Amino acid sequence: MIAIKELSVLFQSAVKAGADKCFRDGRILKNQLSLSEAYAIYGRADVDRWITEKLIVTHTGGIGISRKSILRSELEAVAFKSNRTSYLPVAER
Repeated sequence: MIAIKELSVLFQSAVKAGADKCFRDGRILKNQLSLSEAYAIYGRADVDRWITEKLIVTHTGGIGISRKSILRSELEAVAFKSNRTSYLPVAER
């Protein structure tokens, strides 16, 4: 028998995956996030730690563009595997 908490996590994951697919297919979500966008969603300390631990890789833009970005899929995968069950934007903490 599956525990209620496990079932809750499964449903949350399924809803998030479905919503993300709809947003990506509708081109509402970007494939890459800037560092500042990642910090706003997951917090500076966590994002910097994940970069330091080489769990996520930053990418630099094209010629003449120095802005660093992170692939949304990599960032979400690391965040999902983190020991926190959910993330609140920094403003809501």
